[in-house]
Amino acid sequence: MRILVIGQGLAGTLVSHFGLERGWDMHVIDAGLPSASSVAAGMFNPMSFRRIVEVWEAEEHLLVMRQTFKNLEAITGSQLLHELPIHKKLANSDYARLWTERSTQLQWLRSHPQQWPNEGTVVGGGWVNLPLLLSLWRQRLASEQRFEQRPYHADDMQGLEQGSWDAIIDCRGTNAGVEPGMPSLDIRANRGELLTIASSADTGTPPATSVLNFGKWTIPTATGEWRLGASYEWNRTDLNPTQETKAFLLSSLATAVPDLGPVSVVDHLVGLRPVSRDRRPAAGPYPGVPGWFVLNGLGTRGVLIGPRWASHLIRIISKEATQTTDTQPSRLILKYP
Repeated sequence: MRILVIGQGLAGTLVSHFGLERGWDMHVIDAGLPSASSVAAGMFNPMSFRRIVEVWEAEEHLLVMRQTFKNLEAITGSQLLHELPIHKKLANSDYARLWTERSTQLQWLRSHPQQWPNEGTVVGGGWVNLPLLLSLWRQRLASEQRFEQRPYHADDMQGLEQGSWDAIIDCRGTNAGVEPGMPSLDIRANRGELLTIASSADTGTPPATSVLNFGKWTIPTATGEWRLGASYEWNRTDLNPTQETKAFLLSSLATAVPDLGPVSVVDHLVGLRPVSRDRRPAAGPYPGVPGWFVLNGLGTRGVLIGPRWASHLIRIISKEATQTTDTQPSRLILKYP
């Protein structure tokens, strides 16, 4: 099959990978606009901390995720997947009691009432180096003449209608536009800011061998460096870093690590996460447009859920799988043109 993928963020990278695995003729275009994937921390976590519950089908998603990124590591020759425990600060005694209770029920949780009475551990978490993955994958596509930096235009749809493409997969995230004659989908932009911080101190720093979650989080990404995030805003779509958010993140870290030594801010990034109204991705045929498919709305858990639904979408296109109710794009229709 000859497939055109629009957008080379996480979604476009994954669907092109799964298509190439099948020997399909995959081609990717990307407009070069800022994407959430290019600045994302790439963290994955099988737990939701607000109510201390397992996230949606965590075990199934983790299984596909691990295998997918291991395969991509073999292809790119670089480490992408970093599995780390997550240490969660327990805010109060009621939350700590609930954590201890849930730790007897859920495979991901560990309780440490004697060693660290104010901290619990989650296994099965970690992070994926998304900026490295996107860069290496783009290089591979370009070396095989499968990548072109340009926006989508009407000629691409004509190519689909005339048989030049067997399918088009739209993976543009919040950059997806409403094309003439196509229904619009309810994919919302969730704005997030995060920092890269550095310290040369031997003590008074975030943990170097685990993720630390304290409402916000730190991820060790290199010796003496961490990602610190993140903010969540629904009412802004600009990409301008703010001093207020930077100060808020650093203050939150200082509260979580009381003996925090001096840290410097190496980078300050902003991204717009594509999120559906029900927090499930859109992975399937675009309503009313034969041959046009979509993978979008991966949101804050894109690293965890993206591989499974990218693979499933490729299986839908090959007619080996049927559309699931949870992820059918038609459920997100706002209006027909």
